[in-house]
Amino acid sequence: MLSRDLKLTLNCPEQAFFKPLRSQLTGRAAPGSVTTANKHFSNHYARNSPFVVTFIQLLNKLLRPTGLQAWKKSKYRPVYGLDWIQDANDILRARGLEPRLIMDIGANRGQTSKRLARGFPGAAVHCYEPAPSSCEVLRANMQRFPNATAHQLAFGPERKMGRFFVRKHHEESSFLGLEEAEAEGTQAIDIEMRSLDEYVAAQDWEAVNVLKINAEGYDLVILQGGRQLLETGRIHLIFTEMIFKSHYDGQGSYMDQLAFMAECGYSLVGLYETASAPTGESMWSNGLFVKNLGLARH
Repeated sequence: MLSRDLKLTLNCPEQAFFKPLRSQLTGRAAPGSVTTANKHFSNHYARNSPFVVTFIQLLNKLLRPTGLQAWKKSKYRPVYGLDWIQDANDILRARGLEPRLIMDIGANRGQTSKRLARGFPGAAVHCYEPAPSSCEVLRANMQRFPNATAHQLAFGPERKMGRFFVRKHHEESSFLGLEEAEAEGTQAIDIEMRSLDEYVAAQDWEAVNVLKINAEGYDLVILQGGRQLLETGRIHLIFTEMIFKSHYDGQGSYMDQLAFMAECGYSLVGLYETASAPTGESMWSNGLFVKNLGLARH
């Protein structure tokens, strides 16, 4: 089914030749050989061929410029959870909001920042990375996006100095220590952090359309530093990492994250990019949250 009341029939029985074709189209290994996969599909999608889901994803990429979206025919709205940037665009559009301002906290080297700059071409995308070496790469990677700006800046509960661990595996750099022994090459640096509430007020921004956070176990602390923004609905959508297994010293609990978001008036839209252990346990995922209707300030 297509939005705007256009219909599309997706009756695609699973056949053996679809499996290698799916791998070629997506760049993923055949089913059963990967340990990282999305687990957010509803039972409705789970009962359908994996090729059907892949086809829907590919079709939506082609339809994106038209504002249309395809999904399996159902009495409910299409299931969110395939492409969080597309979902964020759809939700903002449904609420009559034009994306103007995006914040990417924990941008690392621009892996997600580039997707945000492409996915929200009419918005200013501000990317924040504390580690000096990663921020240098971030700036270089974002130069070709005129709507993106890179900042070497950290966020926390309040404006203060904090010790930041820059690790050899740069994706794991964090304000939190690792539970296991620190790997060789870890460098501890003292850097200033700002709270979301204080920073956004200083910029004189009325609202943030999308806030993305990936701070390696420090996400909840950053969110708590923006409590006033969240409670007043001045952040419309929040995409944040949730870690299900203990990995960092003092990391926030995903249950506490869910409780905090609910307390501030946000609902979970879906989970994205869930990573799983070979034994089946979910290790981490990313949650997209939306401010409850009637509470958001447009």
